[in-house]
Amino acid sequence: MNIHKITLVGVLIAGAVVIGYLESLIPSVGIPGIKLGLANIVILITLYELGIKEAIFVNALRVILVSLITGTLLSYGFLMSLAGAILSLGVMILFHTLIKKFSIIGVSVLGALFHVIGQIIVAMVFLESVYVLYYLPFIAVTSLITGVLVGLGSQLIIKTGAIKKIKEKYNF
Repeated sequence: MNIHKITLVGVLIAGAVVIGYLESLIPSVGIPGIKLGLANIVILITLYELGIKEAIFVNALRVILVSLITGTLLSYGFLMSLAGAILSLGVMILFHTLIKKFSIIGVSVLGALFHVIGQIIVAMVFLESVYVLYYLPFIAVTSLITGVLVGLGSQLIIKTGAIKKIKEKYNF
């Protein structure tokens, strides 16, 4: 990995952390725990423009650094965020690189849906109850909406060609 790519990945990590932190400051309105997931725009851009390894790296550091900044590292909320991020990115990688039948918006929607599924799984384990599943339809519907918004945002940014221009200019 050349210095220009390392720098770009660093900028993407910083962007994802700032967005994630700012989003953590916004209180949930309506359904508890619902967030827009705007930091996933950075994750999708990284996946589509740089690749799987970089997306995993940016995603992992985003979750860890935001939890360090917010003081939630190794808390229940951190574990929910980590589980959601892992499951979400895994599904996005699968549908982007292997199945290849979904647009970036479709991949984003699937990522958003599986993010909340990961969170529900952690909640079921911690609360030792399957009744948490009753919450899934409510957050699944909102994740579909936020997934579309994140996918549209990612698509618009990718269409600008900014990352491609950087890659071409610095040969990576």
